[in-house]
Amino acid sequence: MKQKHFCIVGYGNHTQSKIIPAIKKVNGKIVGIVSSKPSKNNKYKLFSSLSKALLRVRSDTIFILCTPPDLHYSQALEIINNEHNLFIEKPVAINVAELEEIIKLSNEKKIFFVENFMYEYSEFYSNFINLWNIEKDNIKKINIEFTIPELPENTFRHKNNDYPVNLYDIGSYAISLINNLSKEANYTIFKIWNKGKVDNEKVVLISKVHIAEVKITFGLNDLYKNFVTLTKLDERQYKFEPFFFGREGYRSLQEINGKNISNSNIYDQDCFKTLFEKSNKYWIDTQETRNRVMLNNISSLENLAKQYNNIKK
Repeated sequence: MKQKHFCIVGYGNHTQSKIIPAIKKVNGKIVGIVSSKPSKNNKYKLFSSLSKALLRVRSDTIFILCTPPDLHYSQALEIINNEHNLFIEKPVAINVAELEEIIKLSNEKKIFFVENFMYEYSEFYSNFINLWNIEKDNIKKINIEFTIPELPENTFRHKNNDYPVNLYDIGSYAISLINNLSKEANYTIFKIWNKGKVDNEKVVLISKVHIAEVKITFGLNDLYKNFVTLTKLDERQYKFEPFFFGREGYRSLQEINGKNISNSNIYDQDCFKTLFEKSNKYWIDTQETRNRVMLNNISSLENLAKQYNNIKK
């Protein structure tokens, strides 16, 4: 297979710990990194701006945006206008209007772009979807918890952002999952603790999918939690943990029936590797379907952001 060439925009911890190792696993070549901050790592060509990188890289270079969500729109347009394919860290945009412009330009230039919800490319996720499709008429509750003890320091999350950071950063995972189960899911903010204090904020959303009542808890909490639980009408439960996860390793599927618990361990490859090794043709062929999914996700986030802003502290 022809070696792929990548240019990464942003050189934070995510890039260093997840993106670069995944590119190495697919034998990809990193032709440059765009970062305004000096780096002690001289292994890769460093560009001080996106415009400089676009002038220098080869025409088949695929870009990866690992920048704050509010920069995705302008950077994606610049990259697509220069006819480069790209991957974009979630969420792909802040609002529907931005995403519609990205879609329009990508169609004109015949360029693909991918939103990096890496968990969707895991065997674990496929098992969840298969179980849901079999059992959805018997599932009465879906409970999702995705909380972390603390946010990384010195990142976009602590800037003066004009969108709810934890909703777009952490909550977007659960929104994407529920929207994959139903194209018509609506969400209501049920409760917020410490609204606007990104280092202490926790949010509960409620929704409904098919016959199942949905509860989503995300944000900051004392313990790291990352699971999805399906509860059947007969009270039997299936717990998938960790769910929104992209690294190589084992995941746990527990079947809970009263006091009886059976546990299955499922081994998954690096999900970012799975993303990067798919062919350009695959991404081009699936672009229209992914556009509809992305529009639905951003619409949900935009509506929730309006709810969030209307809630008094």
